[in-house]
Amino acid sequence: MDSPTAVHKSYQRFFAWTFVLATVLAFVLVWVELAFSPSSAPPPMAVRPTAGGFDPRDLQLLLTLAALIAAFVSLAGLIVTTPLAWLDRRKTRARTALELAFKRQDHINWLAAGRTDSWLVPDRRPPPMRRHRHGPTAPRVHGSAH
Repeated sequence: MDSPTAVHKSYQRFFAWTFVLATVLAFVLVWVELAFSPSSAPPPMAVRPTAGGFDPRDLQLLLTLAALIAAFVSLAGLIVTTPLAWLDRRKTRARTALELAFKRQDHINWLAAGRTDSWLVPDRRPPPMRRHRHGPTAPRVHGSAH
């Protein structure tokens, strides 16, 4: 199973390419519509073609609409996956830095142990610190009662 960072990165790449291709397709279809549009508009009460007839303008409108929808959906996917991928990379960098710090500290501890001639031996450890009381202490009375 791939790591979450790799999965988010592949989603991000997919959404970016889908957005670019759908946007280019939508612009090309709109440009074709504007460049090759008929000079005279059909009368408003024109009879629509039947199921046997086919109007290429309907197909072009459908393709343009599909390309625009794909562009907006892939842009939304790109906007969502970009922060997720960024957070995964940031978390991975922090985890790697922490593991490296632990490895360095472990290496430093082993070097120090080698120099001090087995400093982990229990009888060579310094004694624990204790409070030294000099004689018995009198009980303290608080307030003004003496």
